[in-house]
Amino acid sequence: MAYKDLTPESVIEYIKKFTKIFTPDAKLSVYEIGEGEDDGDGFVNHVYRVWDESGHSVIVKQAKPYLKVFGEAAKLTTSRNQLEAEIIKLRTAITPEHLPQMYYTDPENNLFIYEDCGRLKIMRFELAKGKSFPKFPKQMGAFLAKSNFYTSEIYLDQVAHKALEVKFMNPEMRVIMESILFLRDAFMEDADLPPMPDPDPRHVAMSDLFWDKKELRIELLKLRGVFMRKSECLVHGDLHTSNIMIDENEMKIIDMEYPFMGPSSSDTGYLAGNLIYEFIAWHYHEEGTKETRKAYRKEMLSYLKGMLKEYISVYSQCWEKDAKAIYKDYPEYRDYLLKNYLQESCGFAGCQIASRVGAYVALPDFDVLDDSGRNCARRLSLIIADALIMKRESIESADDIIHLIKTITKRYFKVMKLLQDKIN
Repeated sequence: MAYKDLTPESVIEYIKKFTKIFTPDAKLSVYEIGEGEDDGDGFVNHVYRVWDESGHSVIVKQAKPYLKVFGEAAKLTTSRNQLEAEIIKLRTAITPEHLPQMYYTDPENNLFIYEDCGRLKIMRFELAKGKSFPKFPKQMGAFLAKSNFYTSEIYLDQVAHKALEVKFMNPEMRVIMESILFLRDAFMEDADLPPMPDPDPRHVAMSDLFWDKKELRIELLKLRGVFMRKSECLVHGDLHTSNIMIDENEMKIIDMEYPFMGPSSSDTGYLAGNLIYEFIAWHYHEEGTKETRKAYRKEMLSYLKGMLKEYISVYSQCWEKDAKAIYKDYPEYRDYLLKNYLQESCGFAGCQIASRVGAYVALPDFDVLDDSGRNCARRLSLIIADALIMKRESIESADDIIHLIKTITKRYFKVMKLLQDKIN
């Protein structure tokens, strides 16, 4: 099949020729995702929405041997597409309610076709608008706990677990995360990429202060060691709020091209960073009133706490029901694993913030703010990231993480007020 490089024009021809998703006489339309303000995807891959006159639609996702946003200068393995199709099928067996339905796969052309979840909204953009999703903490906590438990050696035969580790080695994609989450200026450092826009000098100064702290860099290296060394379960690898489609009742997880066997804490920590962004951003939004913004910040922290508590609860239930005999009668070992999970999640949340705010890349959660608010949000987020990384080993519960975030935030605003009073 000569469809290595689909275009909006050839997508329709491809679907009609090789699939039976639509009737032969259907009049199809196509839209390339990534062109709209709230599309979310389209940064790495070529993604198309295709629909007929009745409104029935599907998503076509093709991986090309480069990063879409930068073009052919940014080389990237096409095998990411095949692994994503595989992990969708695998996780559908565990939590079918949270995965899009797979319709067709074509490894030769590095593409697959799956359910269009366009009835749902991208969570990141909805949070930026102040929307509420009260079922999210339990949905996400359960999804993570079940996905982690049932792909771990606590449940799987040792050979099956090792086979997963080999199948989802994914070194080309994994090395990206092993670099950008823990090392400064590591993203695609060897690629001949187009220059980034000149960053705000205040942002540069804040980043320099953060990265120049030697004791912090040491802790980042420790966390990198955990990230590289642990192969506990099959993780999403890039779980952030742009990869969550959601409404008041339903949640779907998308964009799983970074999967690998890694720490059970990595997805939780990565996502936690995104929830913390929104908690911070809503100190500086202009929408609503002081009271409504405060309530929404409280809601964001409740999502984080609820997700962590639900994870621990569901994971414990899975352990009691399905842990192998060598583990089931030793809940003390389970508690040890869950304590490590919380502490590592705390640290990885700080790493996620450092990788985005400590670099000079766009961050949609803060980019909606004005210049002053954006820089204030960056400053507070780096201070919180520092605390999450440096104090992670003192964490005993989800409440401890929330208390740490609230304490750092309160101190920050107290110091800023004293400085402002002194200037005035």
